[in-house]
Amino acid sequence: MFEFIVGVMAIVAMVKIAYADDQSRLLWGAVTFGLIILCIGLIPLPFLRVGIAFILAFVAMTAYKVIANR
Repeated sequence: MFEFIVGVMAIVAMVKIAYADDQSRLLWGAVTFGLIILCIGLIPLPFLRVGIAFILAFVAMTAYKVIANR
């Protein structure tokens, strides 16, 4: 149950970061959700997998911004 709450908090945080960077909030929220679901299936450590998914989504958004601004 707590992991679900942390997952929702990670999605909300990613949406707020995307809003601050003028990115698509729906896209980056969905990417974060997808990564959380993927990490649930692959990583056995409960709260660490949500953190890893959030970090991966943040790195993906940063990489997208760098590539798009070339």
